[in-house]
This record gives sequence, C-alpha cells and structure tokens, in this order.
Amino acid sequence: MPTYDRIIAELYDLQQFAIKLGLENIRILCSALDQPQFAFPVIHLAGTNGKGSTAFFIAELLQQSGLDVGLFTSPHLTDFRERIRVNGSYIEKDYIREFWQEMKPLILQRKATFFDTTTALGLAYFRHKKVDVAVIETGLGGRLDSTNIVQAERTVITPVQLDHQKQLGHRLSEIAAEKAGIIKAQATVYSARQETQVLPILKERARIGKEWKYLPDWLDIEIRESHLDGMVFNWTDRRTKRTIAGLRSAQCAPFQVENIALAYLVSSDFLYQVHRSLDEDRLRTVLSKKQWPGRLTTVQREPRVIFDVSHNLQGIERSTEFVLSMLKGKKLFLLMGLVDDKNHEQIVGYLSSRVDRIVVTEPQTHRRLSGEVLAAAFKEKGKSVILIKDLQAAYESCLKEQKADEWLLVMGSHYLIGPLMKKIN
Repeated sequence: MPTYDRIIAELYDLQQFAIKLGLENIRILCSALDQPQFAFPVIHLAGTNGKGSTAFFIAELLQQSGLDVGLFTSPHLTDFRERIRVNGSYIEKDYIREFWQEMKPLILQRKATFFDTTTALGLAYFRHKKVDVAVIETGLGGRLDSTNIVQAERTVITPVQLDHQKQLGHRLSEIAAEKAGIIKAQATVYSARQETQVLPILKERARIGKEWKYLPDWLDIEIRESHLDGMVFNWTDRRTKRTIAGLRSAQCAPFQVENIALAYLVSSDFLYQVHRSLDEDRLRTVLSKKQWPGRLTTVQREPRVIFDVSHNLQGIERSTEFVLSMLKGKKLFLLMGLVDDKNHEQIVGYLSSRVDRIVVTEPQTHRRLSGEVLAAAFKEKGKSVILIKDLQAAYESCLKEQKADEWLLVMGSHYLIGPLMKKIN
C-alpha cells in the first residue's frame, strides 16, 4: 500500500481538475459508499466570512455537552487532516489510506475534484465513527457545493459578502441566492447579521424551512473589553430573558463575538432537541480555552506579529480596522499575498492608505496571484513595495527588518498563513 504522504500527494493532484460546481460527482461517489450522508444529523453552514470559526464553536459546544461530533471545514492550515475531525481529533491516516485505495479508480474515472473527494471522505468517516451529529461547512457557494448532498435539518448562514465572483456572480444578491441554496425544506435556518440587500433573499428562501432565526432578534451582545489577547462580553438570551455576564474568549475582535453567539444559538437549540442542555460552566470553558487559529492570532509579542487568514475585501477591512484601533502610536508593517480569484485592486485601494510599509509575497498554491501583479497594484497607489516571492524568505526578511515601533500584520490567504504556522510550530 502506498505511504500516507504519497496518498496525500495524489489527493492534491486532483486539483488539476478545475473547480466544478455541481452535485453529479459527489452523488456518484456517495452512492458507491452506500450513502453515508444520511447516517447522522447535519448542521450545515454557508456564508462568506466566519463559517469556519462558527462551525468550530458549534462543534466544541456540542462536544462539551456530551455528544460525539464530526466537524468538516476547509481549507486547512497546516495538516490536511484538520478538515475532518471527530471530537476534536483528526481523521486517522489509516482511514485515509483505505478510503483512497477503495475509491481511487472511481475518483479518477469521474475526474472528481479534490473537494468532491474530501467531502466524500469526510461523510464516510463520520458514519464510520457513528457521530451523533456532523457540523459541515460549505466550500464555495452553497447551492452547487459538494456538501449540499446532505439533508440538514439545521442551516446556518454566516455574513454574506462579495467573494468568488467568478463562480457565484458579481452582485451581492446573486451570491446570497447561491449561499441560500443549502436551505432545505423543513430546516430551521439561523442567520448572522446581514447586509440589507442580503436579508430579504435569505428570508424568502427560508420560507421553505420550518423556522427562521435571525441572530440580532435572539441575542443582545455587549462587548466590555476587546484587545489582541481576547475579549470580555455579556449577552442576553431573549428567549429565556437570561443574561450571562463576563464571558471571556481568546478570539479577539468584536466581529468574532457574533460568530460565537451564532454558534451558541445553534448548539443550544440542537441540544434542547436531543434532551440535553448547555450549562454556563461548559459555555465558559469552551469560550475561554478554545481558539480557531489563524484569525488575528498573535505569534510574537515584542515586536508584535499577527497572522490573519482574511482573504476578501470585507474580511481584510474588518481585521485591519481592528488592528489599527489597537496600534496606539505604532506603525503597521504588512506582509501580503493573495490568490488569483480576489479583487486585488479593491484590496490594494483599501490598504494603501492604512499601512506604512509593504512586503509582497506569494501564497503556496497553484492559484496564487503573481507577486509582480500585486506589487504593481500597490505601486500604482504610490506605495513603496518590496517583492520577495518565496514565502519563507519574505517572512524571515520581515522579521529581520521589523522595527520596535512596528506591528507586522501577515495577511491574505490560508495558503499564506498555513505554511508559516507549520514552520513556526
């Protein structure tokens, strides 16, 4: 049998098959696996920003309450197996080997994509582990995403914004309609706070569901402290009229509180359905001790170095504005690389007036945006830019050149942050 490393390389080779939106291949793969997607309840998430962290906290809250929980997210940061977890533990290498040996001929025959294959692997593994529930994040879009083969009774929509316009449409309304395509008949639909043009589209689609729950209508949130080492906040559950004060989280930005609150709303409802409850001690334990990495993560304090996987305009704006609010007289030094499906001109237009020094590099993916293109865009805005295409060399150069009065913000892609975190670890 091939080694695990060889099999992972063969899985990555599937990326030669371009992104194909549609369910035909995943249906054929799941049929060959005897329909694993129907073996467990599913909480299904779509959105533009915050999907991964919301899914992570839903899974952690359910697990802390005694359930066996599968978690499917993408992309990973440092290890392929991060994508598929049960009770926080990564999928076993032996299971991946056995799955690939069995399914490889069909996968290659169908020219199934990397994401088709990973989705089928995750669903089969969750059935194998007999999970009580699986929390599944879409990859790209929703309606035609491979994960939409599931029949979820609970659907979660995180903030919908512009991203992946080539595949999903150039208007926010088009993207919202694609994301809403995961809503199934008789599903309870939970939504984060949304743009005004998005909300009617989601609510209209949710009419086929059983119930619509919009986070601002259900939880009142008050942030008491917010800094790069975490947050303290209160919230009041309007259903129970109960206020929980002094909640602490290692996640640091105010917008992340809403991801956590949405996770609480979803998980507490699910637990009620299965005759369990989420007590306050468990809630406090999860929020204070668990962190979704790569989201405004400080990896060095003096001088401060911050890693952030934000990769679209809205995410970059939110993270950058938070860091700027914390600077207190220091300067902002940016190391950035993007993938090629982002509107880099808009991103550059936003950042150019907000950062003091810039180094441009390239993420470690075949989808990387040329460093020359990104550097040229910054130069057109009058910025002085250093281009170091090799990611590790760029990061080491930034550390060497960083001044005591500068914070280094490393941002732009999972494929930028992941390799650097792996190197550091």
